Amino acid sequence: MLFDMDGTLVASDGVWDQAMTELAAAHGGELPPEFFVRSVGLATSEALVIAHKVLGLSDDHLDGNLRWVQDRARMLLDEAPPPWFDGARELVRTVQAAGLHTGLVTSSGRAHVEAALVEADRSRFDVIVSADDVAALKPSPEPYRRAADTLGVTPAECAVVEDSAIGVASALAAGCRVVVVAPVTTACLTVGGIAAVDLDLLRSLQNGRPSTV
Repeated sequence: MLFDMDGTLVASDGVWDQAMTELAAAHGGELPPEFFVRSVGLATSEALVIAHKVLGLSDDHLDGNLRWVQDRARMLLDEAPPPWFDGARELVRTVQAAGLHTGLVTSSGRAHVEAALVEADRSRFDVIVSADDVAALKPSPEPYRRAADTLGVTPAECAVVEDSAIGVASALAAGCRVVVVAPVTTACLTVGGIAAVDLDLLRSLQNGRPSTV
């Protein structure tokens, strides 16, 4: 069972939004709501390229601004660790207790994962694939394929829980079956939130027989 992190298990997307908003303000600009919709699921570096275009900033400052956004997001996480969504932590524990492999697959870097999840929660995952572990990020299939390979299973045996179109595209391209906790595509089973996901639902995806929700 493979899980996305930001926006799926924990409400950590807000720290990136705040960091991006503060960066824009520091440059005398403002990012429109459409930017935040478009950047859901993107790696920070990719979202920043879009932000630079929207704000009319020179790409000469991309590396410096990326470090600033990452450092600011980490500071925000240190000040207030993001809460898990209702039912998310319980779902991971249930999957683990059932003796099934668990994996975390995220476009965030390892440092962000460590800041967003306490060590006890990170230890619940048999594998963590972050932005630091792959050459190509979501929507490339590489992150989910790497997680499956590390667990010693095929992607077709993996049920994935995602929240973004980019993450869904990555999981589907890898050959996984997907339940999505936000309405992004008809190619996946969609539920109203992670609290609606349980072990039976994930097993039905694993077996190629998605349950009706």
